[in-house]
Amino acid sequence: MTKATDKAAEKKKMDEFFRILSVPLILAVVNSVFFRMAMAALTGHPGGNGSLVRINAGTEAFGADFGFAFGIMTLLVYLWGRPAHLYIKNPDEKLKNKIRLRLGNIYRDAFLMIVIVQGLNLVISALLPGKIQPAEFAAAAVAFMAQAALVVVYIDAHLSKQKYLMEALYSPAELSTLRPGFSLPIYLRISTLIAGFAILPFLLIYTAFVNRVPWDSFSSELVMMLFISAALLLNGISSIYSGIQVPLDGLITKMKRVAGGEYVKTRIYFSDEIANLKAGFNEMVDGLKEREELQDTFGKYLSIEIARELIKNKKVNLGGEDMEAAVMFCDIRNFTPLSEKLAASELVDFLNSYFHYITPPITANKGVINKFMGDAVMAIYTPLLGSEDYAADAVRAALGMRKALAEFNAFKKSPGIVDFGIGIHAGKLVGGNIGTAFRLEYTFIGDTVNIAARLESRTKDFKTDILVSGPAVERARASLGGRVVFESLGNAALKGKREAVEIYKVA
Repeated sequence: MTKATDKAAEKKKMDEFFRILSVPLILAVVNSVFFRMAMAALTGHPGGNGSLVRINAGTEAFGADFGFAFGIMTLLVYLWGRPAHLYIKNPDEKLKNKIRLRLGNIYRDAFLMIVIVQGLNLVISALLPGKIQPAEFAAAAVAFMAQAALVVVYIDAHLSKQKYLMEALYSPAELSTLRPGFSLPIYLRISTLIAGFAILPFLLIYTAFVNRVPWDSFSSELVMMLFISAALLLNGISSIYSGIQVPLDGLITKMKRVAGGEYVKTRIYFSDEIANLKAGFNEMVDGLKEREELQDTFGKYLSIEIARELIKNKKVNLGGEDMEAAVMFCDIRNFTPLSEKLAASELVDFLNSYFHYITPPITANKGVINKFMGDAVMAIYTPLLGSEDYAADAVRAALGMRKALAEFNAFKKSPGIVDFGIGIHAGKLVGGNIGTAFRLEYTFIGDTVNIAARLESRTKDFKTDILVSGPAVERARASLGGRVVFESLGNAALKGKREAVEIYKVA
């Protein structure tokens, strides 16, 4: 990063933060205008004879009053913001902690500054000749309420724009979590805005008319009060829009991105209701991301397809259920001599590459990989897991695997030509959790599974790579039509079976 870029970034930070230094000027104007209007409504004179009036709003001392309030507030704001000024010039962890603490308590500190200024007004007025009148106390209270409303509006509008300073003070992880600090509820902020610059001006005008104060006595104060109230109401509405509507729109956009698989978070600058909503959203994103990582990790060891289908349709009884299905076994021929040529790491890489090629056709044809057994893979096709035409789907997958194996050999991913055998049988089997209370595996058992495994072992004897049982061919033939040629090999005896099974090879 160049020096020019550094200076530009520093200027943005300073411009953002030191916009808050304009608050003393605005507070002084609001204090003076509302005090004068209140005095006019209560006594018929914007000025008055009490000492407090001379400090706050006497016509003849307006400049002195304005300068006093502005000067004291400027000093307080400077002292409050000095750590930020020093930090931007020379970042230091101690200063950073001070700024964080002050930003977290900015509402409290702002109200405290107003109280200090008003308190000094009272002290100085008490020291001057003359007695403070009740109307002057009432006018001071009105001015205080207007300033308090202004602080709420101004702080929200200012903090919502503190992007660069917040990035300097907090890490991305910290900006995505809820931080401690005092914050006004949204309803209170809106209520304060309306009360300070809509209801309060109306009450002052109503009081002036009830007291029959001549128009000429307060026309200039009225015009100024209405102008300031309108400007601050508009600014408050803009602040509410920036602090509520914009974040909500941003959350809606981010929710759509999360729904699309992009795990984005939102930044948190405040500690109000919107901040809590954002914090909840970020926690949700973390949870979704963690679950996907778990799924990606354990889905490589467990059958995530089965878990997904169980959650989706809840048709399968986890305790065990009879089902119609086609079972496929696929095994590498002469794997032992091949594996002896490879080191352990090379053997693992070879198997991973081999399965990378030959397993996609299984899932592409609605099959579920139940388990890997060394160089063998077992797959299930059943309506309960999404394969309505299960026998035909198994045959289509076998043909796709034959093509994938040819591509694997063409790219010379192994020390020699790899051949496999595939056995497919269709019938009834049982799916359920097998194991103990501490470790369960959802798997499939039954005669259908055994026959498919035996068929795979006989592929070498019949000098073919795919053997399909008669029951599977009967279920698949109608769907496959003439696109797949089944060549009958007659009845074959299978190990462990008393009766011979009709088998076919796929041309």
